[in-house]
Amino acid sequence: MSDELVLLTRLAEILNQGQVKYFVTGSVAAMYYGEARLTRDVDVVVHLRYADVSMLAEAMVEPEFYLDRRAIVEAMQIEGSFNAIHNPTGMKVDFMCAELDPYNESRFRRAAFVELIPGVRMWASAPEDVILKKLEFYKQGGSDKHLRDIASMIRVSGETFDKPYLDSWAERLGVAGEWRAVRERLKW
Repeated sequence: MSDELVLLTRLAEILNQGQVKYFVTGSVAAMYYGEARLTRDVDVVVHLRYADVSMLAEAMVEPEFYLDRRAIVEAMQIEGSFNAIHNPTGMKVDFMCAELDPYNESRFRRAAFVELIPGVRMWASAPEDVILKKLEFYKQGGSDKHLRDIASMIRVSGETFDKPYLDSWAERLGVAGEWRAVRERLKW
């Protein structure tokens, strides 16, 4: 079993049984809607309650995981992030704490419970929201991997996307120029 399958299986078990409000995003979600590529981490957006802190800290313990309980609480307080290391695989889970502003409310509402990889059902970000976040990350840091992920998603799943949603939120999030440039480059 691949490292990714091992980690996602375990992560799905913990988050689904713990009834955490979450969705997988980033490269794992991009691969679900696009083409496979290598990754060593899993990005998860969470809206945590304080009861979730104890559940995560009790479920993600040594020797299987490294997780700092204080980091969870600090991330919740500042809408930041914390991570857990899955020791058997060496893979990292990046948890991003999200308050329910209008965009995050939309992201949670649009997430779908899918078979992310064979045999593993998890909440996954809608493809449009994966694209929008990748546009934000591209604008911040310029990494071409985000553009490659977007291009892959459009090649594989593009006809199913909600273009008005993408256009509207790209404008509101300040990435409309980047979105236009991607569409022009892909002739989409």
